[in-house]
Amino acid sequence: MTSANFEPTVRVRILDDDSISKIHEAALEVLEKTGIAINTEQGRKILLDAGCKAKDSNVILIPPELVERSLKTAPSSVVLYDRLGQPRCTLEGWKTSFGTGSDCPFTIDRKTNEKRQCTYDDVAKGALVCDYLENIDFVMPVGIISDRPRFIADIYAVEATMNNTVKPVVFTAHNQQNFQKSIDLAAAVAGGIEHLQEKPTVCLYDEPTSPLKHMPEATDKLIHAARMRIPVIFTPCPSMGATAPATAAGILVQASAECLSGLVIHQLAGPGAPIIFGGVLTLLDMSTTIYPYGSPELHKLCAALTDIAHFYHLPMFGTCGCSDAKRVDAQAGMEMGFSVLMSTLSGQNLIHDIGFLESALITSYEMYVLADEAIGMAKHIAKGVTVNRETLAVDVIDDIGQAGNFLMHEHTLNFFRKELYFPKILDRTNYTGWEKQGSKTLDVKLKEKVDEILATHKAKPIPADVASRADKILQKVEAQA
Repeated sequence: MTSANFEPTVRVRILDDDSISKIHEAALEVLEKTGIAINTEQGRKILLDAGCKAKDSNVILIPPELVERSLKTAPSSVVLYDRLGQPRCTLEGWKTSFGTGSDCPFTIDRKTNEKRQCTYDDVAKGALVCDYLENIDFVMPVGIISDRPRFIADIYAVEATMNNTVKPVVFTAHNQQNFQKSIDLAAAVAGGIEHLQEKPTVCLYDEPTSPLKHMPEATDKLIHAARMRIPVIFTPCPSMGATAPATAAGILVQASAECLSGLVIHQLAGPGAPIIFGGVLTLLDMSTTIYPYGSPELHKLCAALTDIAHFYHLPMFGTCGCSDAKRVDAQAGMEMGFSVLMSTLSGQNLIHDIGFLESALITSYEMYVLADEAIGMAKHIAKGVTVNRETLAVDVIDDIGQAGNFLMHEHTLNFFRKELYFPKILDRTNYTGWEKQGSKTLDVKLKEKVDEILATHKAKPIPADVASRADKILQKVEAQA
């Protein structure tokens, strides 16, 4: 079992069955009564041809029976493969997979320690660090590339990421045309579009616009993904009090309606095509007007939406490992820890945004390393306690009795590696030992670990003949830019 197929034994639910049913019914009422603005002709045509009604020129009313039909055709399991053809992320039930956030405009320069725009090299190195880390299961292009032509920078980001990790790549695209070009790149590496469809190594991130709108680019990409049979995440990002109601139940109703409307369009365009439910649900901070990524509301709402995804038997796209802090400090660690544990215990499937600082404006390699540790600890908690005759250790307790200790007992030798968690980056030495090791604080150790990874780790390269095919595709993209 790979780390990406971890399934928690200890589980947390935010919503009970009755609450989920009420939210579901309310979402169906919104879709049938208020409707969704579909700002693209092909999207409207798909819905109208399926029996939906137009409220006005753009707003379409979706009946409950069409939602229920789409829920039945959508697959309950989606598998993402690594570049070597091995299943890496099995997205179903309560199984968890973790990955980075995407498209940050800024990073912290590793030499000057100053905030600056991301470059191609930053995206490539970010993928390389994630390729090394055991608990990072997929990689999103971590930055918006500022040193390539703006209209095709998203394609360069996919190429930079694929070249520096064997792990699945979840990516964004400016429009349907760029989406197709990124598919072409992935298909070239996979050995053809049929191989890519059979064992997808990539997944598109797409989203509606809150409240209750599907813009042309997003809708066209959603339909294209369905017809190409490429996995797609369709996930809203509403904020309480701004683009959604100021109540937790209200934002969950709206987010569910937005997700379900996209699901209907997608399944009508390609019945049975792979789609992933989800959302990044948080609030408008009324004192700062930011969209906070470290808030307790985000963790609670994402866990609640996960309960709804489990109800629908759909894979869930979640969020963790991010912070509103500006550097990897105590605030970053606190906010990351809460989110990683909650996402694990609630059974989110494809969990992104690891590495975000400053409310998704900065990406940080050090945060990747810290998150890798936090995920390991969360999994240790979530695996619960194994209770059987051997672990109850009655005979061992009797052997030792009231004298001696358990240190040298064979039972300890057999079990301590299985039962205990051994941190990779956190410090457990005493003060004297810590001083002898250089009195290094966590931020120093994280930076040193990143330096070590970048200096020594090499991702398994794409074979030369395959890389040549991908290069030709990129050259055509450049020529047409």
